[in-house]
Amino acid sequence: MAVDVRTVNLGYKNILTLEIYDSLDSTNTFGKQRIRAGCSHGTVVWALEQTAGRGRRDRTWVSNNTSLTFSILWRFPDYSKIPLLPLTVGLGIVQILHTITEDVRVKWPNDLWIGSKKLGGMLGESMMLNGDLWVILGIGINVNRHGEGLDFPHVSLQEAVGERFIRFGVLNLILEGADRGFSMLEEGVSDLNERFRQYGNFIDETIVVIEGEKRWEAVARAVLPDGRLLVESVDGLQSVLPDEVSVRFRH
Repeated sequence: MAVDVRTVNLGYKNILTLEIYDSLDSTNTFGKQRIRAGCSHGTVVWALEQTAGRGRRDRTWVSNNTSLTFSILWRFPDYSKIPLLPLTVGLGIVQILHTITEDVRVKWPNDLWIGSKKLGGMLGESMMLNGDLWVILGIGINVNRHGEGLDFPHVSLQEAVGERFIRFGVLNLILEGADRGFSMLEEGVSDLNERFRQYGNFIDETIVVIEGEKRWEAVARAVLPDGRLLVESVDGLQSVLPDEVSVRFRH
């Protein structure tokens, strides 16, 4: 159990309490412990240092005092909407980060990019407790320099705009965007594809679809209302689920 927690009350609709820890292995793993211990809906677990974080496909995401790693804990009333959560939260975060740079874009299903490099990403997990469904949404952002030891092209906000940032200020912005994304999902979003055309970087781009050991090239055509990605390959049109595949840009 982590010690020396500092707590900050937040004023957002669906994000209520921020817990700050000096160091955690994984904010998602610790977030599950907080849920079991009885934390409230809308709790954020922020680790100033994360030593054993992970991204999708078990990629490592280690952070220090140059980046942000945190998890948002939400009690979720509608299981059917969970696949859309990273999509709407990603859109909300990108919209708010446009106050820093309009070059930030979202890549389906849960990455943030600037140009041809990755700025950050999200990892969503879920668990049941006493009949309640909880979602743990882990978010990592490179703030003041790019991450070290990463095996993919990456960038930080500082590198993108030439300005050093206070992490807490960036965190507040991102939490505001995440809150917007949660509200978007609650209220029902009818123009998901158009929003990704405006804030995304992948529609009508050639991508590599990875499904286990299988890889194929396709053109991303649309994000469907249920969150699936419609792609067009030599075999025609088909839709893919974020839980089943990952996508890369062709470089």
